[in-house]
Amino acid sequence: MNAAPRLLAGDRRVLAALLTLLALGEAVLAVLFAAALDRLLTHDGAPMLPLLAAGGIAAMAGIALMLGRWLGEDFAQGFVTDCRAALFAAVTRHPGEGGDARWLTVLINDMAALRNYALRGTVRLWTSVTAAGAAGVWVFASMPYLRPALVPLVAGAGVILLLVWPLSRAITTQRRERGKINRFLVRRVRAELAGEANPNRHGFRKLTMLSDDLARAAVRRAASAGAMDAAATLAGLLAALVLVWQAMAGLEGGVQGVTSLAGSLTLLGFIAARLLESARALHARIGGRIALERLEKLLEPETKSPRRPIRRPVRRTPLQWAARLLGVRLALPPPDADPRAAKEECQS
Repeated sequence: MNAAPRLLAGDRRVLAALLTLLALGEAVLAVLFAAALDRLLTHDGAPMLPLLAAGGIAAMAGIALMLGRWLGEDFAQGFVTDCRAALFAAVTRHPGEGGDARWLTVLINDMAALRNYALRGTVRLWTSVTAAGAAGVWVFASMPYLRPALVPLVAGAGVILLLVWPLSRAITTQRRERGKINRFLVRRVRAELAGEANPNRHGFRKLTMLSDDLARAAVRRAASAGAMDAAATLAGLLAALVLVWQAMAGLEGGVQGVTSLAGSLTLLGFIAARLLESARALHARIGGRIALERLEKLLEPETKSPRRPIRRPVRRTPLQWAARLLGVRLALPPPDADPRAAKEECQS
């Protein structure tokens, strides 16, 4: 009996723990670098020691990013290797069942999508959320004057979660339109090569119509993804404006002068950058779910009952879509059974 590999299994659990520690380390380094900047700007005399300290922290941050990319790629490649092995084992256990496209599409074409799902989607989403959350908690707990600047960032994160649902629908629509045009092209090419097509009708009009539908679906997907990027970018800029306004207004308990402003802007920029990376990781994770669901469908348990009702897509709210992408389990209403399957079962 075959089953789809789990994302957190074997050595990938250790890699996930190391990636989490690296994300927390990036947040700590961002805080230390902000403090080093403030110390450098307020240092009297030769600022050699504070300058070396800031440079060392920057070098450590670069090493942390490099290690994160290396471990993340190792994590993703391990998952892809397990998926490829499970799918190949399913092929060898079911010789002659189904067409070749059923297996080759996933075995060859979807491996890159599964890698993006693991690395650009899951790993980057988790590390970005961890780093931004840790830095945000530090700012909220130890820097009261920066709390108003956190409000646009929190609001931007909420807008991004609300945009997950339309982006998911746009990706699903694009996949459906791409499937239509692919099937049409396969049928027409086979007919033309076999000499069975009508010489006066080659399907150019339908090809144009299908291409236009696919193009519109791709544009809608780009618009939804662009809205998420815009929300993250705007949140970061508004946070910086709130901080500068506090400094210019000279509010009590606010930042005092340009020296304190430099470190504060560094921290807010770090959180805003991780928020933007989280938005892009959500996009990659949603797109990668398509390949993962196709793999899971091919590797369904062999003991599945043939009279089992067909599951229909469940309508999810934006909050439930966001929880699913973040790995949080929420209670969903049971799917409706297929009425045709129920009728056949009654007749039997």
